Amino acid sequence: MSLFTTEIRPTEITVVVLIVALLALLPPLLRLWLSPDAPWFLPYLVWLGIIGLAFWLQRLLGKHAI
Repeated sequence: MSLFTTEIRPTEITVVVLIVALLALLPPLLRLWLSPDAPWFLPYLVWLGIIGLAFWLQRLLGKHAI
């Protein structure tokens, strides 16, 4: 069994996309979270969006997995 395979599983793609999304979105969102005028539920909406994206990607890519 080789450590490096060319097969990419849907879960791996989902994790990579979530990490990239966090790296891209977290700094601007932290500024919003820390502002005094931000609503209390803003962090929950952001995380709900990230979880929704992961769910959508997993379902989309899971259909094509063997």
